Amino acid sequence: MGRILFFLLLAVAAYVVWKWLQRASTGRTTDQRRSSAAPAQAMVSCAHCGLHLPRSDALVAGDRYFCSDEHRRLGASV
Repeated sequence: MGRILFFLLLAVAAYVVWKWLQRASTGRTTDQRRSSAAPAQAMVSCAHCGLHLPRSDALVAGDRYFCSDEHRRLGASV
């Protein structure tokens, strides 16, 4: 009976160590993904259709932002 208990505890300990190592390796890859992600950009809304897009991708006409040249030509919706 003593040997069965010993091997059972050994199996549980091995499982715990395996899960701990698995989480440790996953944590490193998550941190690496976070550091390589592009920085957040300011978002603006198209004055015609309301679509939200990064300010760097938007077309500017006066003080309004547009998602496409067609919407810029059509102007702001009322």
